[in-house]
Amino acid sequence: MSYVLGIHDSHNSTACLLKDGKIEACVSEERFKRVKNYTGIPTDSIKYALNYCKIKPEDLDLVVLPSKILALPAEIEINKTNTATHNILRVLNRIMLLLPENLYLKLYNKMAPIYYGTKKRKKLYSQLLGIEKDKIVFMDHHLCHAYTAFYGSGFRDDFLVFTLDGGGDSLCGTVNIVEDGKIKKISETSYLHSLGILYLEVTRYLGMKPLEHEYKVMGLAPYASSEGTEKSYNILKRLITLKKNSLQFYSPVKAPYFKDYIRRNLYLHRFDWIAGAIQKLTEELVTEWIREAIKKTGIHDVALAGGVFMNVKLNLKIMEMPEVKKIFVFPSCGDESLAIGAAYYGYEQICKDKGAKVDIEPLGDLYKGPEYSNEYIEKTLQKEKNLKFKFFENIEEKIVELLTRKEIVARFAGRMEWGARALGNRSILANASDYEVVKIINEMIKQRDFWMPFAPTILKEREDDYIVNSKKVSAPYMILAFNSKEKAKKDLAAAMHPYDYTLRPQILEKETNEKYYKIIKIFEEMTGMGGILNTSFNLHGYPIVCSPEDAIHVFKNSGLKYLALENWLVEKR
Repeated sequence: MSYVLGIHDSHNSTACLLKDGKIEACVSEERFKRVKNYTGIPTDSIKYALNYCKIKPEDLDLVVLPSKILALPAEIEINKTNTATHNILRVLNRIMLLLPENLYLKLYNKMAPIYYGTKKRKKLYSQLLGIEKDKIVFMDHHLCHAYTAFYGSGFRDDFLVFTLDGGGDSLCGTVNIVEDGKIKKISETSYLHSLGILYLEVTRYLGMKPLEHEYKVMGLAPYASSEGTEKSYNILKRLITLKKNSLQFYSPVKAPYFKDYIRRNLYLHRFDWIAGAIQKLTEELVTEWIREAIKKTGIHDVALAGGVFMNVKLNLKIMEMPEVKKIFVFPSCGDESLAIGAAYYGYEQICKDKGAKVDIEPLGDLYKGPEYSNEYIEKTLQKEKNLKFKFFENIEEKIVELLTRKEIVARFAGRMEWGARALGNRSILANASDYEVVKIINEMIKQRDFWMPFAPTILKEREDDYIVNSKKVSAPYMILAFNSKEKAKKDLAAAMHPYDYTLRPQILEKETNEKYYKIIKIFEEMTGMGGILNTSFNLHGYPIVCSPEDAIHVFKNSGLKYLALENWLVEKR
């Protein structure tokens, strides 16, 4: 029996525990710390994963950490430095950027890991876990992203793996070939030419939070006029092009200076024009990149990983490419997924050392977090004087009764989902046929920007009624957008983009989540509609709820009227 722990300790830190090639536990530290995208050592996540499998740190065969170069908050926590020291290093980096690129990258790749902590991190985790240092290894950031798609996809024939993000270990993107079960990198792009950083800087320029609100820019893009989009696009497209022969992105302006370029050249451009422009540029460049890689290799199946592929509208464009036969996008493929790639890599190494076959289970459901019993929940509720609660043996039927009355219900059940998307167990549910529910949910709790859509959960057997999916792509994770059919505009009006009518669905099969499936199936029997609105259960700006205490806090501090905590239906007095 082999146990491998993957630990990501930078942006949205996460721990993942693999047992004999299968993910047993995976959770991001933000859920415990209650700080969105928490950066630092995921102590609570590590503790949860070990406790879930009933093992101690000494039972681990390997601990794998992705990324040799840390982001600032994690660097300060782990290296015990201060922002003044870091700012001096940032200035030094700016000076180094004056050097020829090859020389700069050579120096950067030599110096950064020394200061930013592989040695110190190994010592720290050895002490933290009480294990030998030789059980702790480091993995390249983009190779780690590639491993999530490599093993998570379940593809067996030859395929291409693309990674693309803002940057990690000096790269922002790679192209890889998987042949005979082995992965080989054929192209890489330096972070100095990062499309992900450009999208980030546009997000910042539009007054939104970088590394968090890029999805808002994507959601805003369809509203821009084509003429306005073109004006901003013509300015942004000067920044990045594709070198077709090498499959590398290239920018004449290096990524650390994108911010200055945007401020100088997009001044007085409308906010929606800019959003439309960066989305158009991203879609054009990435589809061209994938097209050229397919042309060069003759391989038509693709797997995608890295934060840029959180852009579901981009994924729609890729999925629609005639050159692409099969597609897999790793869910929640930002840096929180690195812990999973690290664990996959570690288990592969253990198998190779033993001369054994590498047998890693393809990614299945994402319910890998904590769960709580009805008994624990009852004790928790008994402490609340201003809440009334009742036990229902068939709580799913009660939830459906409320949904058919067009009530909104927060659902807390089973193991918490890993990743950015609520997939039914920590979700707010509503009847999606009435568009007015968008306003109600926003006023109650979500406070989303007016242009942002909600998303649906659709029964697998009903997907053909609602989405255009000619390639029959599997979509259980809300990581793909689809064009909608006419019936969706009636049944799922509140769970689609109100301007371009695209959907970002969770396509649900019974075996994935039987109780959640039961809710929608009964709802279908009563209404004829095969889907409902599903949005994450959280206050705006905070992580998705983890514990019953979190759920009760959100319930009390919002306009929600109903909360289903496992089999307990909770209301306010």
